[in-house]
Amino acid sequence: MAGPVHRTRPMRASVVLALATLVACNKKDADTAKHAPPAPPVKVETIAAVEAATPELLTLTGMIAADQRSEVTADTQGKVIAVMIERGQRVKMGDPVVRLDVRSAALSSREAQANLAAARAQKELAEGECKRVQSLLDKGAITRSEYDRQMAQCTGAVQQVAAAQARTEMIAKSVSDGLVRAPFEGMVADKNVTPGEWVAPGRPLFTLVDDSPLKIELSVPEKAVRAIRVDQPVSLTAVANPCYRYNAKVTRVGAEIGRTRSLIVEATIDAATPELIDTPECKDPLAQIKTELVPGMFAEAQVEIAKVKRPVIPADSVDKRGKTMHVFVASKGEAQDRIVQVALADEPGKVSIVKGVEVGEQVIRKVKGNPQIIDGLRIEGGGSSPAPAPTTPPAAGSAGSASTK
Repeated sequence: MAGPVHRTRPMRASVVLALATLVACNKKDADTAKHAPPAPPVKVETIAAVEAATPELLTLTGMIAADQRSEVTADTQGKVIAVMIERGQRVKMGDPVVRLDVRSAALSSREAQANLAAARAQKELAEGECKRVQSLLDKGAITRSEYDRQMAQCTGAVQQVAAAQARTEMIAKSVSDGLVRAPFEGMVADKNVTPGEWVAPGRPLFTLVDDSPLKIELSVPEKAVRAIRVDQPVSLTAVANPCYRYNAKVTRVGAEIGRTRSLIVEATIDAATPELIDTPECKDPLAQIKTELVPGMFAEAQVEIAKVKRPVIPADSVDKRGKTMHVFVASKGEAQDRIVQVALADEPGKVSIVKGVEVGEQVIRKVKGNPQIIDGLRIEGGGSSPAPAPTTPPAAGSAGSASTK
């Protein structure tokens, strides 16, 4: 039993010696790293945030609508014998679109024309009799009662001609109504009829929309109604085209506040010249694929309702990282990361800061798309931030962009 005990002691001593050596090496490496020279500062360009009047935007949502929309019906009844349109087809005003079988009406029209000719013949005969009766009355050959009776027959003949004329025109209209025409220029949104069906007045045959120009209907909250006026510019983005901004103009303002305490406003859209939005997501060629705006699309619109003084900085000083916007402020020789809320500025190439940067602070430029700029990075070219310049406090409720859904 004594042998194994003596063999274990040297092994323990070896283990203790190895551990002591490892600790000493780690301490030496730590001391070396501690006394290593720091990384040289990165040279950056900075600029002071200046105060400027910037637009306060009211964000609204709405549906894109056609300038005109009509569910077209026939003015007469009959069996459909031809449909000359399809869904998505563009038609001009007056183009024939649906033809009905109006052969019965055509026969009735011939009958009415014959009756009209007979009534006119009776009228000519009655007029001749009336002239003779007048001559006899002047000579005293007939009594006054006989004269009145004959004149009543003349008047009746005239009225019969008028009635026959009206019936002839009515039946002729029924014949012409057998060919349904487009009431205005537009695109066929829906087709509800096929050949062989029987239709009557009041039944929709197809839906026609006039998509030039398009408009958007917006519900403006009661508190913002005072800032809305006709011809006011509006910018909007559609869910189907998130990378394109469209210009619009307020063309109609509602006459009353509805139950939702909002006012309906119509804006006409300039869909021909959209503007590509300059964001990292929109640089993808797939995101730049543009689809035509059509009625029924959901869109978000922004309307300027006031001017608010905010810090303004170059757009390249803002970088989107993840889902938040970041600005790096030069402070005491280091880059200080700030999460900010960004809004528009009137000057091209600039953005305004709603929250996160004060007027007078030095922000680092050319940060957009530059992952090397991080929080705590030693920098050269930006010193301590000067004290913020005194600003005029904005009016209550104007700290940020108003929004409503």
